[in-house]
Parts: sequence; C-alpha cells; structure tokens
Amino acid sequence: MEAMIDELLAEPRETLDIEVKDWLDLADNAHRAVLAKEIIALANHGGGYVVIGFKELPDGSFEPATPRPGNLDAWSQDNIQGIVAKYLDPTIQCRVLHRKRPRTTERHPIIVVPGGHRSPIRARSGSPDGAKLVAHRTYVRRPGPSSEEPKTAEEWDRLLERCVQARQADLLDSMRSIMAGTVPVAVAVEPTRHQQLIEFEAAAIERWASLNSPLPKDAPTRLIHGFYDVGIAIDGQFDVQNLATLRSTISNAVRNHSGWPPFLTLNRRPFAPKPVDGAVEFWLGPDLDGSYESPARHDFWRISPDGLLFTRRGLPEDGNVYDIPPGRSFDITAPTLRIGEAILEAFYIATALRTHDANLICHCRWSGLRNRVLVSKGNPDRLLFDDERRCAQSDYEATQTVAVSALPGALPEVVFAILAPLYELFDFFQLPKRLVEEELIRLQRHTFAQ
Repeated sequence: MEAMIDELLAEPRETLDIEVKDWLDLADNAHRAVLAKEIIALANHGGGYVVIGFKELPDGSFEPATPRPGNLDAWSQDNIQGIVAKYLDPTIQCRVLHRKRPRTTERHPIIVVPGGHRSPIRARSGSPDGAKLVAHRTYVRRPGPSSEEPKTAEEWDRLLERCVQARQADLLDSMRSIMAGTVPVAVAVEPTRHQQLIEFEAAAIERWASLNSPLPKDAPTRLIHGFYDVGIAIDGQFDVQNLATLRSTISNAVRNHSGWPPFLTLNRRPFAPKPVDGAVEFWLGPDLDGSYESPARHDFWRISPDGLLFTRRGLPEDGNVYDIPPGRSFDITAPTLRIGEAILEAFYIATALRTHDANLICHCRWSGLRNRVLVSKGNPDRLLFDDERRCAQSDYEATQTVAVSALPGALPEVVFAILAPLYELFDFFQLPKRLVEEELIRLQRHTFAQ
C-alpha cells in the first residue's frame, strides 16, 4: 500500500476507487457532508482512497491546491471518524494517513476507506442544503468518476452482490472455525477517543434530562430557550485518579476568570459534587427553598477519571441581563468568553492530571439558535453597526483538537476556528479574529478569588 500511496501523491488521478479533493473546510457542515458522500460511495464500491489537497486542471491532471492550511489538525483520525459517525449508517472505521508527496516536504491527508460491508452504507443525515447529501440515501461510484445514487438495476445488483459476498465470506469463515474445533470470536473494534467522548456526552445528557424530569416544564434548569454544550477528551497519557482524588483535583485546578467559571464547584447542599455512575457530577438545580437562578447559572457538568469532561449551560442572553426577551438574541462576545474559559479550565485540569504528549479534543454544540438576532451587549466597547442579522437554523456543532502543550497560547486560534462558522449563520457575519484575541486576553487578565 505504501508504494501505491507514493504513486498517488506523485501523480494524483481519479478512478472508481480513488477520489481527489481540494482542501475542504471541515468546520463547514456542507464540506463535511461532501466528504461523507465520497466515503459512503467508496465504501459501497468495495473500498478506496480519498486524496486531499489537489485541484483538477482543465486537462484532467491535478496539482497541489493553494492555499494550504497552516497545519493538518483538522484532518486527524478523530475528526474524520467523527464525520463518519455523524453521516454514515452503519458507521465504518476509516484510516487517516498523512504522507509527504515524493520529492517535496508537503504532507497530504489520505483517507483509507474499507470495503467488504455486509449491508449497503447510507447517509445517516444530510447536508445543510439537503441536496449535496440526502439523509437515508445510498451512494455508489459511477463512471466519470462520480459519487451518486444508484440509477440502474445493474448498479443496485452490483452493490447488493458485494454485500452478499461479504456475508458469504463471514459464513464460510465461521464454518471453517467450527470444523476446526475452534470458537469464532468477533474482532473487537476499539472506539476512537472522539467516539468515546460522544458516548460520554450522550450519557451525561441523558443524566441531565433525568434530573430535570420531575421539575415543571418551564423550570429555568430545563434551559427551554437554548443552551450550549462543551465536551472535551484528554487524548494522551495522564494520571488516572479515583473519584475522591479527582474531585479535589478539579476543585483545586479550576481558576475563576469570569466570576462564574465552567466546572464550578459549590460545596453547600444540595449542590456539592457527587459520585454518580463512575464520574464526578455537579448540577446547580433548584435550591432547597425551591428557588431558581437564571438559566446561565444552572450548570451541569460531569468529569470521569478516564479524562472525559462535559458541561451544559444556558445562554447568558436568556437571563434578561440585556433587557431583551429570552430566546431572541446572540451576543458577539459572550461565546468567545464562555468557550475560551471552558477550554482553559480543561487545560488547567489536564495539567493537574500531569498529561504527557496529550491533546484536547473539544466538541462544542449550541441549540436554540433559530430566529435569534446578533447583538453586542456583553462588552459595551464592542459596537455592532450591521443591520439585523438573524440565524435560520437551530443547532450548530464543531470539533477542534489542540495540543495541551500549545495552550494557553493557541487558545485564540482554537476558539476562532470553533466560532467563526457559527457566526456566519447570522446572515454571513464575519467574526473578527482580533475580537477573539482581545476578549481572551481580557478574560485571562482577570482572576476572581475562589
């Protein structure tokens, strides 16, 4: 395979089992969906390769595409597998290789897509425009080459025949094992760190829902107008602690930059952290007297000894702090501070756990965005002169990976990469990189007493 990859990079070409792509922006859901479509088609074809970083010339040849990204972090194994998990049904395990092009120092990502699946692969979800990738549709490789839905009985026959052959191969292997007197055992597939994070988040959200289930439907803790989630996985070596030690580590590691930091610890009843299902859990629900805070103060977080962190918070814009009704506004500075501080606190906790050669996989999600209007209220020095900018979709999510050793210096780059596509949802608003840099400097200069 190594020789074939060298040949592919030396002279890129497209065939039924090779797709060549320009530098896609994997922070853009439309581009993520395009990549997912190619992976689906190649998987159904029997496997193949997606070669990244080349543009096609009029004569059909390819040359390196420009501009190149500053690094290949977006093309990590976890990021690509996250796309696979979101868009493919059933999910498959791809490999991501970063290889130098012969006679150059430039590396290009190559996604190795496996074949031999027992059932057709289809799209779990679609692209934002509902056209590039359509949910629940199946795609195959067609002459051209192109990735499209099967259009003829012959194309469907070839796809189904490959699936039947894969089932027959599994059956024959099982029969050989039985005849040889051995017990066939399925090969265990180790979930990626990103998959572990997604599963941890899902369990945490289910736990949050169960805590809220007995409360009134309009209880502020339910965050009915909107919320944001931050899930972070420490990917690398670190000290694994028991729950009691971990609780102490979290409490000592968190620094209060904003006055209300993520992974906040309160030690009074009924809010003190608790050991629940193998993790340290904190929920600021209703007080003992039945009173509530604003939605942004009803924190919920869980941190496990195996380096997985999750927090859910209401949006500060929904606390009537800006004299704007809940669910109507989205600030141009508040998310920078909130996401920046969440990643900072994860960095402090990771440092306290004595990480070694570790990354932070940061997965952020917003809900309740539709029909909110962009405002500038969080920092009175920030003026917004644009006409009304409104968001047309409800949810947004993004994943970025950063080396622990690069923080806090790389914090502005990580936060900007997460937030820039989010702000574009507000009628194409371009978030100034300088705003992110200045707000994060301002955040880190302030430290409140614990």
